[in-house]
Amino acid sequence: METVSAAAIAERFGRLFDTLDSDGDGAVDREDYRRLVDRYTQGYSLDADDRRTQALATSYQMLWLELLRHSPAPADHRLDRAAFIRAMHAVAEDGSRFNATEGLADAVFDLLDSDDSGSISEAEYLRYAEVLGAGADTARGRFKALDTDGDGSIGREEFIQSAREFLFGADTESAGGFVFGMV
Repeated sequence: METVSAAAIAERFGRLFDTLDSDGDGAVDREDYRRLVDRYTQGYSLDADDRRTQALATSYQMLWLELLRHSPAPADHRLDRAAFIRAMHAVAEDGSRFNATEGLADAVFDLLDSDDSGSISEAEYLRYAEVLGAGADTARGRFKALDTDGDGSIGREEFIQSAREFLFGADTESAGGFVFGMV
C-alpha cells in the first residue's frame, strides 16, 4: 500500500464520523454504535442471542473501548469529530493488542456470509448494501472492486484487506468503507 497523507486519512475518518453520528448531535458515543448494530440485526432479522448479533455487538463494543482508550475522552464518553479522527487513527494503527478494526471486519464478514460458505456471494453483498441503504448499482461496483481475484465471491482475506485499504490506502473512495457501515 502506498503512503497516504494525513489529510486524506482525516477526511476519510471524518466521513466515517458523519456516518456513525446517527443522531446528528455532533458527537459519537456508545449509543451510535448500538444503533448501528440494531440496524444490522433488524435488517437481517437476527435475534439478540444469535452468534452474529453477539459478535457484532462485542466487536463494536471493543472498538468503542479502544477509541476511548486512545483519546482523552470527556467524562460523558462522547467523541467530537476531531477526537474521533485522532482516536480512530490510533486504534487502526495499534498493534499492541487485538486489532479492533480487523476484529470488526471479521464480525461483519460473518454477518454477510449468511450461508457459512466461507465467502460472500454477490447476492449476500447486495443484501448487506440494502440493509445499509445503498443502491444496487453502487453495491455491484463495490462488490467487483472487493473481489480482487475475480472468482465471483469475496473471501475473508479480501474483505479484511478492504478494511485495511479503507483505513490507510491511497483510494479515498475505497469500497472497504462498507465494512464500517459507510454507504
